[in-house]
Amino acid sequence: MTPGKHVEYRVREIKRYTVTRHETHVDEQGRESCGSSTQVGSHYDNYETAHAVAYALCAKEHGDLGYDLGDERIQYPRDPQPCELAPSDSN
Repeated sequence: MTPGKHVEYRVREIKRYTVTRHETHVDEQGRESCGSSTQVGSHYDNYETAHAVAYALCAKEHGDLGYDLGDERIQYPRDPQPCELAPSDSN
């Protein structure tokens, strides 16, 4: 793993949707610290809005940190697979 702060934004469903920020730190020897997660902002009524918020927050922090495009230390929220958004079958 590359030394430095590693940041990942995720979208999580909780009846509605929330954005979380997860942070760990990797030292020069490649040892990873205990990570922490924080809810960012409010709850959102749909995935698309939550994803747009998470992406914008991640892009801003990416610029603030000055990491190159493609740097593994910053992880943008991923679009879920279609089956992850499909309603569950209650039968």
